[in-house]
Amino acid sequence: MNMKYLLMTVLSALCISYLNAQEQKPERDVTVVIAGDLHFDFPPETDQYYHVVTMNRIENNFTFPQNAAPGIAGEKVKKLDGVILAGDMFDKARPEILSLYRQRYETGDGEKTIHYTVYPGLGNHDIDPGVSDKVFDNLKGRAFTLHYIDSILNDKLAKKEILNLHPSSRSYSWNIGDVHFVQAQRFSGDTAYCESNLDWLANDLKTYASNGNPVVYIQHYGVDKWAIKWWPQQERDHLFDILNQYNIAAFLVGHTHTASLQHYRGYPIYQVNNAWPDKDGNGSFAVLRIKGNAVSIASCRWTDDKGNFKVVAPYQNEVLPLNIKKK
Repeated sequence: MNMKYLLMTVLSALCISYLNAQEQKPERDVTVVIAGDLHFDFPPETDQYYHVVTMNRIENNFTFPQNAAPGIAGEKVKKLDGVILAGDMFDKARPEILSLYRQRYETGDGEKTIHYTVYPGLGNHDIDPGVSDKVFDNLKGRAFTLHYIDSILNDKLAKKEILNLHPSSRSYSWNIGDVHFVQAQRFSGDTAYCESNLDWLANDLKTYASNGNPVVYIQHYGVDKWAIKWWPQQERDHLFDILNQYNIAAFLVGHTHTASLQHYRGYPIYQVNNAWPDKDGNGSFAVLRIKGNAVSIASCRWTDDKGNFKVVAPYQNEVLPLNIKKK
């Protein structure tokens, strides 16, 4: 009889301990910047640092609109967890261009140097740089850029800043809290410069996202009428067949140099703007926040070289899990 009561006491204590642990578990709250199409070019520098100065002022200054997702609406960003690049970091492959990029986007001190962890991404200009009209020169330029990316990613892997790396495509993944991020580079299934990353991606998500935790997916090519022509149908289908099995919180792309919210196979696809002034105004980047099961994305458009900015459309607001009509 005493053994029965002892067992009940132990089980009760374990239940109370479990419930207390659940109550003490902090709410998911992750905020990142996603920037696309920096296109660093030959010095002298013009406005390349405007993005950086603005990113460094996001904390305690960027407020999501009142119509953002529940729990995020009207709140200021208190902590920025990283900066993700959605491809076309460089316009050309040259040492002096890389040197300028490193001054801006390798984490350090100073107003014009990024203060946060940067997760690089490759686009068509990085893979096929317009160095000259000779194929050999362009392949040499590609090798130059990939050598730099390899050095950055291998260092991040050694420091455990990233979890998983596909060496051939340079695709990689990492976690911030329980949010799983995947950088798929130009596009998943690309074989122009590497082996396909699709098997790697399937295994990565099976390993790191099978328990239903949110997944943020980033690549360069998007799905608007122009960009989708760059992304083969077979690889698109294969990618979305994989993503359909997981809790996709956000899908972000670059390439088109215009901020927009597209939809493909039921998924909202947030297309990030380029970094410099053009016909649609000054450069801008996306700010993504995931708080609990709420997801909001808005664009941050700089207004000067002092870090002043406006919060502008497109806006994406969701509650997880997304209601995807899967095909």
